[in-house]
Amino acid sequence: MLITAPAEQFLAGYQLREERCSYCKTALQEGHSVSAYAVQYAGDDVWSIPRVYCRDCQSTITEPTLGATELLATGYLGCTMDVATQQSTLTLLGIEQIMKSPAEEGHATL
Repeated sequence: MLITAPAEQFLAGYQLREERCSYCKTALQEGHSVSAYAVQYAGDDVWSIPRVYCRDCQSTITEPTLGATELLATGYLGCTMDVATQQSTLTLLGIEQIMKSPAEEGHATL
């Protein structure tokens, strides 16, 4: 079953795997403003967020990838607590989509 939702909805609460800016490697903490690069490749059902940038290093989608839907969104970081495991994780909150590149547009990767 295909479920659709606005980018702001499915990115909110995304748990970060890396807690450093992808460009300058500054440590990211709760309350920091960030931009997140999200990608979904054609034929895949899942989205991934391979890069998160601090406020100073915010990026743009300069060369879209053919066959991939790419988003660049801004937001801030917050901690989400899992009561069952008593663990907290750094997550994306307050998401606003700022740029989108559909799969039909862009350059082929080599």
